Amino acid sequence: MLEWVRTGEAALSGTAAVLAGVGTLIHRGSEYRVGNGEVGTLTRALRAQLVAIQQGEAPDRHGWLQRV
Repeated sequence: MLEWVRTGEAALSGTAAVLAGVGTLIHRGSEYRVGNGEVGTLTRALRAQLVAIQQGEAPDRHGWLQRV
């Protein structure tokens, strides 16, 4: 994983179902920059698609948004 973070990208998601880019990984007290340290293009695209589904601007093909 420490080799991958040099050129890859990483994101976190939580119960609010939003993606947040990861700029730094800390492992055993050392910091490792993920990619260039900025939010990656894939993370931005995935977040935009998820927000579009949440806001009803894109189809919810998996039934994630159960309206009550």
